[in-house]
Amino acid sequence: MSDFMRKVLESKRETRQRLARLPFAEKLVLLEKLRDRSLLIAASSLRRHQRDT
Repeated sequence: MSDFMRKVLESKRETRQRLARLPFAEKLVLLEKLRDRSLLIAASSLRRHQRDT
């Protein structure tokens, strides 16, 4: 495994651990932000244009 890949996997592991330690209320805030982004992406005119072609 390359050094770069090792760093990527370690970073992902650290991020998962950090998110797991968050209080439930903070996880809900993150979930709401993800939902808002998802809604913006779904409403994007670029997304509709690509889907129509």
